[in-house]
Amino acid sequence: MWITAGLAAMLAATATGASSQPAPTPAADPEANIVEELVVVSRHPAPAWWRVEKDGSTVWILGVLDVPLPKDIKWRRKELDARLEGANGMITAPRLHAGLEDIFGLFKLFGMLRTKTPMEDGLAPALRTRFVADREKLGKGPEPYEHWRPMVAGQILLRDTRPEGAVDVGRQARAEASKRGVAVKAAGEYDLVPFARTALTSLTPASEGECLSAALDDAEAGPAVYRRAAVGWARGDVGAALQAPRRFDRCLLLMAGGPELWRKSTDDLADAIVSGLDKPGHSVATVSLRRLLAKDGLADTLKARGLTVIGPNDPER
Repeated sequence: MWITAGLAAMLAATATGASSQPAPTPAADPEANIVEELVVVSRHPAPAWWRVEKDGSTVWILGVLDVPLPKDIKWRRKELDARLEGANGMITAPRLHAGLEDIFGLFKLFGMLRTKTPMEDGLAPALRTRFVADREKLGKGPEPYEHWRPMVAGQILLRDTRPEGAVDVGRQARAEASKRGVAVKAAGEYDLVPFARTALTSLTPASEGECLSAALDDAEAGPAVYRRAAVGWARGDVGAALQAPRRFDRCLLLMAGGPELWRKSTDDLADAIVSGLDKPGHSVATVSLRRLLAKDGLADTLKARGLTVIGPNDPER
């Protein structure tokens, strides 16, 4: 069975109780620093694309919005349609995978996502007051959240603040590729359970509370800031697209094993793009904006391998 990266991260971060081991030294956020020269405004009123070329072959890279896109914000797909035409394939980021042999472990993980007592009862008073105020602002009672662990409850509440019908841009691009008969292939497949086991060793009540607080920070930012990021992305304004709040995503990314997994998956994504350049013609890749543009992220990794990453405002063939 396949599990989305977001759910896999949540399973990894919240699937057991607090660890008695001391917390490790905090890791650096791999997506905190962006390469400023890559933050551009596209000449077209459309999402920004980058490309790499080698011996006449090209991989086109669509920088994907890191948050859901409100359904009423439309983006120009002319470039996507043109680049899918005759493409060798679509490359996507690696995925966490759990097979049938992991089914019992997954059932156990799911059970550990739940609490026997109401979640709010176990929160520190200030955090409980804040959580209750935020859910009541949404018109929600305690029921949708009460038997989930705090981090899961935070993710659910954050999801509840999203506009109805908001969509994942990467999923839209993959669906378009499939409709056109273009093979979609992830750059890698990793076993979920070992990653989850590593992440769980760092979970403490304090860290879980911090991640719930981070989710509330993102929820309290309000829909307008997310909408500005989405509109910026759709118009090719990379700087605006990067302004979407990400404290909760950062919290999940910094779970034990998270930075290492990010590094491995970025390297594997670079490998897949390099392999794509070995085939005559062209391919398409979809990459989250922050992974693409972060210092030591995908663009830097490709440059370190001797490739030139051509930006959206550089001349096209």
